[in-house]
Amino acid sequence: MMRNSILSSCLLLVGICKSVNGLAYLPPRQIQTSYSPSLNSRRAFLSTTAATLTSLALPQITNARYILNEETGDYDEVADEDWQTAWGKRLDKAKSMSTEEVFLAAQGAGNVNQKENESDVSKKRRALAGCRNGGMREKAGGGSEKECAARVLGGDIQFMLDAL
Repeated sequence: MMRNSILSSCLLLVGICKSVNGLAYLPPRQIQTSYSPSLNSRRAFLSTTAATLTSLALPQITNARYILNEETGDYDEVADEDWQTAWGKRLDKAKSMSTEEVFLAAQGAGNVNQKENESDVSKKRRALAGCRNGGMREKAGGGSEKECAARVLGGDIQFMLDAL
């Protein structure tokens, strides 16, 4: 909010300074010969109006503190965490995983411990992530990466999920 007021004040000041006769930029070797008060006041009005409209048209910063609850139709308050806390939780989760599990999760395999109620698309994504990992392919007997991916995309995903 303060940023917008500072910006609008600066724009207003620039508009007023440019509209004052004698302070406006003139190309070299061009001499201003006449002074018109109506032209000067018209410039001041237009620049002030433009500065005001610009400051009002800038979008305001919003706080995403409420989300719509689709069941009740009400807005529920969301507890915002600072970024240090959020990343600290992610780090703790990564520390509990082995290096191989971290790399598999980064490739799309996700958390192997939370396999209940998993969609077919999620299973296929995890199987394809296993196909990208040489050790998992050897464990599953999937052959090359291309053969393994073709087998998974063909619908046979259980061989890789068992290896994961």
